[in-house]
Amino acid sequence: MKTSFLKIVFPAFAIIMAVGLAFATEKDNLPQQGYAATPSGPVPVQTDCLDEGIIQCKEGTYFVYKDINLTMPLYERE
Repeated sequence: MKTSFLKIVFPAFAIIMAVGLAFATEKDNLPQQGYAATPSGPVPVQTDCLDEGIIQCKEGTYFVYKDINLTMPLYERE
């Protein structure tokens, strides 16, 4: 009786934990594609900067933009 109960409870507990932890992931923490404005042209970079903010995001000494045309700047997390 005891092993039958455990065979049912453990998989159910694992499924419940998996579903619960899936909602704990924040979309804003995931890196996104950006482009650093270097003198030789736009260079693709992975960044965790935001679409809105006050201080413009930098990769090294170069500003980071969302698009390859360097028209939509990305901003630092506060």
